[in-house]
Amino acid sequence: MDVDSYKIAEKDFEGKGVSVQSNPMELPEAEAKAVFDQLTKEVVTPKFNAFVEAFRELDLTSDEDKPISKDTQEALDKKVDKEFRTGSEDQYKVLSDNNFDDTAKKNVEDSARDRHTHENKNILDTLDADWKKNILYKDNTEIYEPKGKYNPATKDYVDQAVFNTGAADMTKAVYDPNGKRQDIFAYADQAARIYDESGNPYWFKVKNGGLWIEPLEGGE
Repeated sequence: MDVDSYKIAEKDFEGKGVSVQSNPMELPEAEAKAVFDQLTKEVVTPKFNAFVEAFRELDLTSDEDKPISKDTQEALDKKVDKEFRTGSEDQYKVLSDNNFDDTAKKNVEDSARDRHTHENKNILDTLDADWKKNILYKDNTEIYEPKGKYNPATKDYVDQAVFNTGAADMTKAVYDPNGKRQDIFAYADQAARIYDESGNPYWFKVKNGGLWIEPLEGGE
């Protein structure tokens, strides 16, 4: 269908109507009156009638009022949900009945009942909260201190155990915060020089676990 052919275009109004007449309108009375009806009678009405004719065969009957064909009715009568339940003459099947016949339904029920019927059933049936408390989960946030030789340990427990051994006191962060990467005791032997009141230089050193002052050779 050419829809555009039913549209009213600008060219359909050309030369028609009051706006194209002279002022004052120099027409006989009958012709002057006809000018006011010209657009409706010669433009709008023909387009509208053509549109209606194009849809003459369209069925505008509402769905509620449309009749059901014989074939459709027979198909509806054969739907599963119109069948009676097994062994019943007055109760129709419901959705669950349609999904399974009686044998399949019983098989599902038996499977649900027997799915834990095996050698470990008694053990599984006795599992409770006490059993779950015996597991150390990855997302654990509670304090746990291992007592046995092969018990698991939390990160916090391991960190504290390492700290308690004194190993944490020998870390780079304590003895080499500036990244010198030198023997701490050798570095201490290179302590800054000091001067007495006369300007004589001395080394301030660590020797045999103690502090002492040694004159600087050369008198620099």
